[in-house]
Amino acid sequence: MASSTHSMIFATGEPAYAVGHDGTIVAWNAAATRVFGYPRSQAVGSKCWDLLQGQDAFGNQYCSERCPLREMASQHKAVNRCRMSFRTADAQLRAFTVTTLVLFDTHDATLIHMCREETTVTREATAPEESAESRRGSGHDILTPREHEVLNHLSDGHTTREIATLLSISVPTVRNHIEHILRKLHAHSRLEAVAVSRKLGID
Repeated sequence: MASSTHSMIFATGEPAYAVGHDGTIVAWNAAATRVFGYPRSQAVGSKCWDLLQGQDAFGNQYCSERCPLREMASQHKAVNRCRMSFRTADAQLRAFTVTTLVLFDTHDATLIHMCREETTVTREATAPEESAESRRGSGHDILTPREHEVLNHLSDGHTTREIATLLSISVPTVRNHIEHILRKLHAHSRLEAVAVSRKLGID
């Protein structure tokens, strides 16, 4: 099953690579070579954070030995899409939307990252990261007024049930709002959503 899944994914034109439970790249397709610039012989066997040096939207190193995506996979949790910037062979940082598939029928959970390049301007890998202040202009328009209320209560440390009581809405409705917040902020947890909102200046 795992091998056929790999074949289906790596036969597509989408840049894709697979990592094992320890972050070692175990598969690398032709589209990844074309887009990232690294030949398969160089990529396979490398640690993903050494080769691609993935960063989040704010320039923080995201790929690491304690990768949150691998941690979620190890707990058999679904991994949401996220936005990341990877270093290419020509020392550019290029932005991608990353969709992750988790294969549980292997000896250790294997993650397959399919990367769709975003239409953003590339920058030198060594260039200073754009300040958070310069990105705050549209931050307040991301969430609805109700989602702002829910996010503020999350920031105050309230539970789902407490938020439901405070806003006089049902618990499932609160959960739906939180799910929308996580998706819009490309966050994997409530804590990360609060941190991202603060960096974007969303009150």
